Amino acid sequence: MNAPIRPADWVLDLSEPIAALGGSPDGSLIAALGTEGSAWVVEASSGRRIHAFQAHEGGGFRLVWNPMAHGFATAGQDGQVRFWDPVAGTPVASWPMPSSWVEQLAVSPSGDRLAAASGKTVCIGRSSEAGGAAGAGWAHTLGGHRSTVAALAWSADGRSLAVACYGGVSVYDAETGRVTAELPWKTSLVSLAISPDGRWVVAGTQESSVQIWPLPFREGEELAMSGYAAKVRGLAWHHSGRYLATDGGQELMVWDCSGKGPAGSTPRILEGHPARVSSLAYQKTGHLLASGCQGGRVLFWNAGKSSQPLRATALAGAVTALAWLPGDTRVVAGCQDGRLALISAPKV
Repeated sequence: MNAPIRPADWVLDLSEPIAALGGSPDGSLIAALGTEGSAWVVEASSGRRIHAFQAHEGGGFRLVWNPMAHGFATAGQDGQVRFWDPVAGTPVASWPMPSSWVEQLAVSPSGDRLAAASGKTVCIGRSSEAGGAAGAGWAHTLGGHRSTVAALAWSADGRSLAVACYGGVSVYDAETGRVTAELPWKTSLVSLAISPDGRWVVAGTQESSVQIWPLPFREGEELAMSGYAAKVRGLAWHHSGRYLATDGGQELMVWDCSGKGPAGSTPRILEGHPARVSSLAYQKTGHLLASGCQGGRVLFWNAGKSSQPLRATALAGAVTALAWLPGDTRVVAGCQDGRLALISAPKV
């Protein structure tokens, strides 16, 4: 299915595969983290590189902007979560984790709390305390998980943190660190998301399916959605909580989770990528879904109305990271070949 092709607004070669990226709350800056641990701050309007520095020795894994403050955090192979001033390009604080390889990092929607995972341990802290005040750091250390933590997800109100690993999902109260729900699954999970309305917890499984639990959960009410060609590592919710977009192959599947949920329903199938989908993200307030694939193609969809892509941009390298900038009019994409690209979205 062909879509109109539009070039990227700009492309910047950072010469290192991009592991993670994001934009400042005002949309003026982009931060990117490389797989070898380098980090960059880039001017969004022009693509001009403002800062470049080594964020983590050994390699970088995750980057998140605080949605309510002008700063971002990174996690890497050196066992540290570091906070950065994007204007000065300097570190603000560094919080050590119990072990190296900090593979997961997630900030709450309000920006008030930050969660990180290394191995089987999850830590929760107040990101507002990252300025170096005495006693600042992790408020809760959550251990005892069955395996290495595979994914983290915050609820929309920031009160709950979901943690996925072998055997299911544990949901914690962010204030007390206590478990509020256990959502069982028989094997390993690889991805995790909570719907914006708080009705559903969803996870991609080792068996190339999607498991979904209603909240509050009662045993026997869990659902399974199968038919995927590969493991589902990308989960994206429409801001209303109605639509859930999933990868798991060259196609996208979009499930309608309204009413009693997706049980027994048929998803909308989105075709148009020349290779396996590797990144996807919904607008924060609009209806557009952006997706990137290993073939370097970025597509835009109005998935609630049509299965046809609205627009495409062709990049040289496989897309490894994708995010909407605040304002919902531009997408930033990072690629395996080290290129960073800004792409304007179609109007709907």
